[in-house]
Amino acid sequence: MKKEKILINIENLNELEEYKKIGINNFLFAVDEFSIGYKSFSLDVLEDLNNKYNITLYINRVFDTKTLEDFKLIKNRLLSFKNIIFEDIAVYNVLKDTNINLILNIVHFQTNYSSINYWLDYVSSCVISNELDKDSIKLIMSKSNKKLVFNIFGRNNVMYSRRLLISNFNNNFNLESKDEILIKEKITNNNFIVKESNYGTMFFNEKYFNLIPRINEFDDNKILYYIIFPDSLKPNDINDLLNNKSNISYDYGFLDKKTIYKIGEL
Repeated sequence: MKKEKILINIENLNELEEYKKIGINNFLFAVDEFSIGYKSFSLDVLEDLNNKYNITLYINRVFDTKTLEDFKLIKNRLLSFKNIIFEDIAVYNVLKDTNINLILNIVHFQTNYSSINYWLDYVSSCVISNELDKDSIKLIMSKSNKKLVFNIFGRNNVMYSRRLLISNFNNNFNLESKDEILIKEKITNNNFIVKESNYGTMFFNEKYFNLIPRINEFDDNKILYYIIFPDSLKPNDINDLLNNKSNISYDYGFLDKKTIYKIGEL
């Protein structure tokens, strides 16, 4: 894996220079009002940073009519950014006539090369779903018409709802208001981190998935960026992960699990 292809999500601006010291120079930022589940920053801050660093914007909200109209208002301010990773097709429709590299990330749906290649006729790249086994990922990479973006470390985004699920539950049972909780699913005994903002609720697997130790099993020539979501880890922790010296608990996500295509295969 080439470090120049690593794209790392930023939660703390003070860590930018620390990442540069370990050879990471591509930075992913969630955007205030248009992102959910991750630490976000104002467009004013990001425009300033864009003059000094390689910035990719991460816009993952599902849009409603008001959000779309608000997004149209900032179109001209987005033109200076090189890349935008997005989820809602409204982003494509607004920005398709620009020179921005648009990277589609329909989290749970980019699971086969036919649908990915369809979208690659319109966008610069797609993010491969990290809910696939190794053989499925390798097949997609081999059949893809363009280089793809690959999530290699983070907490898996399990679910996204536009409803305020924590608030609704706490209000119903007269519980203390919180914007982040940890819940345990009793059947599988999995823990999930649940985060809520004004724009909805996101569920993340508590355990990190880490494909870094096995990244050589995939063709680097097929990859545009490798995404890392540190989610509270520090630059020295990420450096240890990249050098396979980390003691952080993780698994390989879905890499060694059979991909289920039909209910009858369960």
